[in-house]
Amino acid sequence: MYTDTRIENAVRAALEGDPRIRHPELIAISADEIGTVVLDGTVESLPERRAAAHDARQVEGVFEVMIDRLKVHPPIGHHRPDDEIRAQAQQQIIWDSRIRSNHIHVKVSRGRVVLTGYVRGRSESAAAVEDVASLAGVVGVSDQIKVR
Repeated sequence: MYTDTRIENAVRAALEGDPRIRHPELIAISADEIGTVVLDGTVESLPERRAAAHDARQVEGVFEVMIDRLKVHPPIGHHRPDDEIRAQAQQQIIWDSRIRSNHIHVKVSRGRVVLTGYVRGRSESAAAVEDVASLAGVVGVSDQIKVR
């Protein structure tokens, strides 16, 4: 059976072996005896944050991964204006063939995106979140889309 130190070491190895994570040394890892892993620190993008959580979940003995304390801080000079992020987010949603709804609205404040409106199914909402989360400059996505 894994101890907390073994889980921490295994998660560290998974993060260091993932090319999607540019600076794994900036991520602090703690695990308790029941397999709850907490990731703390910073990453450069939302896709990196998602990759770190995915890697940790794949480690044997991990029961739950908490990423609330893992913050997104794009490198200096990589910040994008909110209106640019909003325009690109709207375009991504329009281009995505998985999304049939024309009723998704995008708001952006300091790189944090809020999606509102309505769709026919949860899969459309999930696709919109995935599209927006992959954009440069996005530091968070709040899915407030309703399913009708």
